[in-house]
Amino acid sequence: MTTARDVAHVFEAIAPIESGIPGDQLGFLYGDPDREIRGVACLWNVHAGSIESCAAQGLDMLICHEAIWVDPQESPWYDGPGPDEIASNGIRRALLDRHGMVVYRSHSNWDALRGDGVADQAVAVLGIPGLREVARQRFFSVNELPEAWTVSALRDLAVERLGFDGCRLFGDGAKLIRRFAFLIGGFGENQLHMPQAARDLGAEALIIGEMSEFIVIAALEMGLPVIETLHSVSESPAIRRQAVLLAERLPGVPVRFVPSGAMAL
Repeated sequence: MTTARDVAHVFEAIAPIESGIPGDQLGFLYGDPDREIRGVACLWNVHAGSIESCAAQGLDMLICHEAIWVDPQESPWYDGPGPDEIASNGIRRALLDRHGMVVYRSHSNWDALRGDGVADQAVAVLGIPGLREVARQRFFSVNELPEAWTVSALRDLAVERLGFDGCRLFGDGAKLIRRFAFLIGGFGENQLHMPQAARDLGAEALIIGEMSEFIVIAALEMGLPVIETLHSVSESPAIRRQAVLLAERLPGVPVRFVPSGAMAL
């Protein structure tokens, strides 16, 4: 018998909870950790479509990267639902209960994991021969191309290797660059000065996940063209890798990557 807690012990041997950011929501979020499980899903986000996909595959322990629930919001700009009236949360809770699922979250501990984590896998999936890391902070690196590329060529490669033809380019696509940084997930949307930090480490262009236009404007003012992917697109390579690593360590338990996010609906 394998319980969800057994799987968590295996997972945390790879990415300990204490390696994440203090205060980040990590570990079990929903369901009974001591229940026997039939299979494990590694997925970016828990939402109605991904829950149904997991259920169809007999996967009842969900290891997600993003939070389960849509946060409440009080705003003077509109009259919205109360905390117990948020439609998506009710739909998700009902599906999780119907299928008897347990949800465990990894986030900053998988973002920061060297080699197999989100920041490094986003770069690795581009598959650029001769690419060399030249500088690093905890959650991003600056990488040097073996020869000068145009930013448009880098965008075209991102489209091909990330499998998302919606990648957008802001700034001079004809600019020749040698060094770029990949700011995963929401870093192009919520980390106001990460582009400047990347520039100060030598980046000449950026690939980002989600985009704040204000952050992109600031990047362009600093001479950094920006290639936008999508939050889930930039982080899914590492979630695929997560499933591979867990499957190797849990030979008697089905472990699968399950696509999620807006493009999976």
